[in-house]
Amino acid sequence: MKVSPRVYLLLFLLMAQFAYSFIFPSCGFTDNWLPISSYLAKFQSRGSDNFLVSKLLPFISNDYRLNSDVGNYVELGLNFTRQFFQGHVFLNRPLYPFLIFLVSLPFRIFITPSYGLAFACAILLNFILIASTVCLFYWFVKRVLSQKAAFLASLLLIFSPFSHLSIIQPMAEMLMAFAVMASVCLLYIYIKNPSWLKLVFFSFIIGLFMLGKMFFAIGLFIFLLALYFKRFKEGLVFLALQFLPLLLWYLWVTKIWQMPYYSAEVQHWGMGVWLLDLIKGPWFEMVRVILFAVPNFFKVLIYGFLLIPVFFSAIGWRLLPWKDKAVFYFAPFLSIMALEFLVNLYSPPHAFLLFPIVYPTAILGIERADEYLKRFRVPSLLFTAVTIAAIIIISNLDIYQIFSYLYLM
Repeated sequence: MKVSPRVYLLLFLLMAQFAYSFIFPSCGFTDNWLPISSYLAKFQSRGSDNFLVSKLLPFISNDYRLNSDVGNYVELGLNFTRQFFQGHVFLNRPLYPFLIFLVSLPFRIFITPSYGLAFACAILLNFILIASTVCLFYWFVKRVLSQKAAFLASLLLIFSPFSHLSIIQPMAEMLMAFAVMASVCLLYIYIKNPSWLKLVFFSFIIGLFMLGKMFFAIGLFIFLLALYFKRFKEGLVFLALQFLPLLLWYLWVTKIWQMPYYSAEVQHWGMGVWLLDLIKGPWFEMVRVILFAVPNFFKVLIYGFLLIPVFFSAIGWRLLPWKDKAVFYFAPFLSIMALEFLVNLYSPPHAFLLFPIVYPTAILGIERADEYLKRFRVPSLLFTAVTIAAIIIISNLDIYQIFSYLYLM
């Protein structure tokens, strides 16, 4: 299969973003963010690690800090065993540490397994995941819209605040971006040529992604489509099979490893449980929470994309060349808003996972504005170029100088 030169250009730009993110990182400065010096003892536990650190550290900004979750993921990736999963906060999120373990396997043959090796493999994994996401995104948008829209939307994804922050943090964010984009592509392939074999296989794969994070908004979106198009049998089969990987992992933990199953989403954030307490409480508290659900979601949506793409997406979605464009556009928003309400945690990175619909429609909206400005003798494509440049520049600032990107309550 011939690969478009535009794809090679996008991958080159992604490598530039990768290097830029280390030199000019976007990192928090709260107790949840640790300077790299805090990890030097672990990084330099082996001679090979010490050599690599001495060569690479001068190229990394002094402002580079690691989120506190990084240590958990790297430790599990280095030691994917029962002992390290015992009572671990990420017991129900084994996929990302397992992928770190798989990526590190070829290197373990020649290099002694170490924390530094696991960390480097996690960063390599992040690059592979975001590169795969960009390629899938380009492929999808090119087929549903145009080659031009695919390239410009992919450009926004590469230089998004999400990519700039997460590509250098060994956390499951890159995995979830890939999971969302892969799920969209699988859904597109199924819609074009449905079959029961595809339904079973695709449902299992999408369920497997949920072992990266309990991001059930993907499944909710697909189930809403099944209800809208009255494909009830397929929707129920998908819903059941989506939980099969989680069930298999649960049985492995409880029967093979003989450990109590632990869910951080329930234990720490009260996912779903807080609703029961809300119902039992005063009626006005319930009204307050429900009233603020929509504003809270729109707040993290604006922060997740830094406003401009959301504004133009609201203009461009009407230009989608689909018969049922309204449901394909609004159902993803509804799905993520429902998930964040259920967890009672509003997060810009979660809202950013709407990028498969926001960025393409934003490009359509920008192009529509460009066409309108031609009436006033504004040069063709000038507005498009200036707007995209502004989005990229704003997105690659140190966003933590303005607000905390991970969580906004």
